[in-house]
Amino acid sequence: MAGRFPDILRGYFRRRTAVYLCVIIVLAMGAGFGGLAVGYVDEEDRSALAGHVEGLLSAPETRSPAPPERVLQQALMEQLLKTVGLVGLFGLSVIGAPLVLAVVFLRGFALGFTGAFLVDRLGWRGIPLALASLLPHNVLAVPALVLAGASAISFSVAAARVLMGRRDINMYQQFLTTVLLLAASGLALVAASFLEAYVTPVLMDAVARILL
Repeated sequence: MAGRFPDILRGYFRRRTAVYLCVIIVLAMGAGFGGLAVGYVDEEDRSALAGHVEGLLSAPETRSPAPPERVLQQALMEQLLKTVGLVGLFGLSVIGAPLVLAVVFLRGFALGFTGAFLVDRLGWRGIPLALASLLPHNVLAVPALVLAGASAISFSVAAARVLMGRRDINMYQQFLTTVLLLAASGLALVAASFLEAYVTPVLMDAVARILL
């Protein structure tokens, strides 16, 4: 069984290529709408956000950054509870596939909005700052989100088919595979949280020193 596990996984992903493409498209749509939404932010909110950005670009020695432990705690709550936790809960609830896509869309929206606002506010300086603030942890977080979302939707669809009368679907195997993939996503998001707490701030400081 252990020797066949890689083949089982390959077959699982091959049969669900369309689901993964759907999740990636929804994530990309969220990022696109997030980027477009920057132009619709009213002036008061724009000024508040701009003040926060300018604080990020202030001289590093004059800043009082949040302790990494607090950043890690917030990142873990955001990544595990509000992302993989919600995705898993919605997917295992059978009828929650649209809600899974909503979570994926909102995460993409947040990424697109953040990157677009930095570029809109700072011009060319916003590009390296956006890369430094978003890229390190999202290298792991985005694939983990896609994996969690697609596996949850696959389970939801399979369960719906069983409820509609299909008898050739092994729901025990579906459940076990989904839980394992959600756990793998959770581990990747834990690693992403550590990167967000301990690597991203260092890169942002380096970028701020160069841009000042």
